[in-house]
Amino acid sequence: MRSEIEENSKLGGLRKKIHIRVIKNNLTGLRDLGQKLRPIQRRAFRKRYGNLLGLLEVEVQIPAVTALAQYYDPPLRCFTFKISNWCQH
Repeated sequence: MRSEIEENSKLGGLRKKIHIRVIKNNLTGLRDLGQKLRPIQRRAFRKRYGNLLGLLEVEVQIPAVTALAQYYDPPLRCFTFKISNWCQH
């Protein structure tokens, strides 16, 4: 999946909506290659790359990624949420 994020500037303290264009790639071939690994190859791959093969089985929820992207702050490299009242009594 490749996405292009177009950032808009802040106006009056409110962020404009970020537009994201998503391209879903066909991962069937990669999944098939992962299935063909013998147990010893799978363990070696996992030791070197962690659970990278497991990511092939995760279903990406485009609306969730789009919603989170609205709060991502590239200069800070984190998500920022402007919530004034976290705790109300």
